[in-house]
Amino acid sequence: MATAVKESRLDMRLTSEQRREIERAASLRGKSLTQWALDYLLEAARYDIERETVTQLSSDAFEAFAAAVDQPMPRAAQALAAEKAVWE
Repeated sequence: MATAVKESRLDMRLTSEQRREIERAASLRGKSLTQWALDYLLEAARYDIERETVTQLSSDAFEAFAAAVDQPMPRAAQALAAEKAVWE
């Protein structure tokens, strides 16, 4: 497996107490401080990104959405879509 080239750094300032607590958590997982922090930062980043960029619907809501998409476009929307875009 190819090893990714790590070209970037992330520095953080911590209190001694914060560092000890994080080091303890990393030790309990059998990981280095860096690996433990990176794992949790990436997990949190992915969660936040998904939460802000993915829309989830219940089965009923999806069925209603799909039915609405299958309907003909209202005349006002057709007229608007036929207009020349302001950036053209």
